[in-house]
Order: sequence, then structure tokens, then C-alpha cells
Amino acid sequence: MSYKESYTQQLRSNFLKYTRKAFKSLPKMEKPRVLDLGCGSGLLTIELTNLTNGDIIAIDIDKGLLDQLNKKIEERNLTNRITTKRMDLLKNDFQDNYFDLIWEEGVVQLIGFKKSFKVCHRILKVGGYLVLGQAIKTMDKNQDLITKCGFELIKQLNWPEDCWWTEYYEPLERKIKEIREEKENPDIFENISVIEAEIRMVKTKLKDSDCAHYILLKKRK
Repeated sequence: MSYKESYTQQLRSNFLKYTRKAFKSLPKMEKPRVLDLGCGSGLLTIELTNLTNGDIIAIDIDKGLLDQLNKKIEERNLTNRITTKRMDLLKNDFQDNYFDLIWEEGVVQLIGFKKSFKVCHRILKVGGYLVLGQAIKTMDKNQDLITKCGFELIKQLNWPEDCWWTEYYEPLERKIKEIREEKENPDIFENISVIEAEIRMVKTKLKDSDCAHYILLKKRK
């Protein structure tokens, strides 16, 4: 990571309100089997335990991030609710029609939409839901894959325009300014120059960061 988790996770938690809004759009599910795809250090995983009474399997390929999540699970006494697995989605060993709900935010585009949709369709129950948190511009290019891969788009919930800037990158920029002015401890970041480069890139294409939650239903054949 280019900067330390404690500060950036605090900023990233600003977006959990959009996760909660998307979850409320789902029908009530009693004790669902949930897959948190690309769980990272578990910000979303922990939130899902607050939103559902089901059991959660959280997968990621990064052992270091999973170690951080496992520590959080133990601290919160959630070992009976969350199981972590170091696993590549495309090489998973889950049974067919296993999950009631698959949730991902910002991961599928890294794996590939077509491959991810096909795998998620296999392991999701008929009538189950795949919820994606994705950039609108990116999803617009892959809309045709939704029906081709056996899903139906039930709802699109747009986040506020430019919220990645106002709720994440702008506060990062302010924090860096405070460090440059020696008003803040520079140890909060591991590599300021990398973050500054990322901020400059986002500034040039703000609309590319506009996101939405997409609620997909696995259709009956």
C-alpha cells in the first residue's frame, strides 16, 4: 500500500453509507450465504455482518490484507460469522448454486467482467443477487454482458457526483498540504509522491470516478 491503512480506511468508510443504501434495496433474506469478493482488509466484510444475519465468506488473494481482516474478526468476536479464504475467484472450489448473495466493490473490473460474471453465475443460487460497486463509465461498456451471462439488472443506485473527490481525494490532498506545511506528522503516509500522482490523475478525469451500485438477479433459465 502507498499509505497507511488507518487513515485511508477512515476516509473509505465514508462510502459505507452507499453500501447500506444498496443493501436496503434487496429483499429480506433470512440467514443468507454471502460471498465478499475481494474483501481486502475487511472494511466491507465487517459492515456486512451489521447488515445481514447470514454467514460470510470473504476471499482475497492478498495474504497480508487477510491477516489484517482476521485480526479484526478476532477482536470483534466474529469468528462464527466470517470465514476468510486466500482464493482467486477464477480458481474457486465453491459448489454450484451455493451463495444467496455475492457482493463486490471495485474488484470485478480487475479480474475481467465476462470471466467474473460467468463464475458468479455458477456459484450463485437461482434468484440470488450479485451486487457490484463499479465506476459508471466502466459498467456502461459492459452492460451487454449482464444479460448474456444470465443476469437481470434490477436496480442501479448512483452515488453522488464527484463523491470520490469530495469524500476521499480532496481530504487526502488537504492532509498532504498540512504535512508539507509541517502541521501534520509525515509518517501517516508511506509514499506521499505516489499519492500525489494518483490525486493529479483523478483530478484530470473526475467523471471517470463516478460510481454506482448495480443489483443483478440470477435469472431462471
